Amino acid sequence: MAAHLARVGSLGYDFFMVDNYFDNGLEQLDNGDYEGAVVSFTKALRLALGDLPQILMYRGIAYGNLGDFRRAFADFDECFRLNDRYPDAYNERGNLYRVQHKYRDALQDYSTALLLDEAFHEARYNRALCYEELGMLDEAERDLSQVIQALPGLAPAYEARGRVRARLGQFDAAISDYQRYLRMGGGREYDNHSEIQAAILTLQVQRWTARLLRLGRK
Repeated sequence: MAAHLARVGSLGYDFFMVDNYFDNGLEQLDNGDYEGAVVSFTKALRLALGDLPQILMYRGIAYGNLGDFRRAFADFDECFRLNDRYPDAYNERGNLYRVQHKYRDALQDYSTALLLDEAFHEARYNRALCYEELGMLDEAERDLSQVIQALPGLAPAYEARGRVRARLGQFDAAISDYQRYLRMGGGREYDNHSEIQAAILTLQVQRWTARLLRLGRK
């Protein structure tokens, strides 16, 4: 009986240590201490307890921030070996691909995340950015519109949709999105207020030029 109680106590201590290392790793990750985060997540993994796919995912993120993509992708591979239905991990691996400009690989991961969780708005926003990079503007606008419908307070989505609509020649809609973005304070928060104002002026000129050309054809 005493031995049984000792095993339970030891297991409880191990779980506590996993949580402690994991929480430390998350804090270090948030603070930009990626090397420290790798160390903490590695200690949590060595105990072989807790949510191992989640720990692997976060260590993969830390490795990615260190530019060690080989180890980062190895962690994600192991994460998916343990749990291949983990939408957060597909989204995060998509981010790694996007940083490397591997947009089609990223697109596939974001789409998989959305198949697993249709309401995963972060993955949909990230997929829209990939569509934009690939010149698939209609698809990008569709995803951004869905994100805005679900999260109307997400200022960057208006800026991104304005950018996409400008490339589509939808001048009025693009101007409206940019103006909404500025009213929401996005320009100040993301330090691009002047840049967006300049984009609005350019779009207004393009809009008037297009109208004059249409009038000239009549």
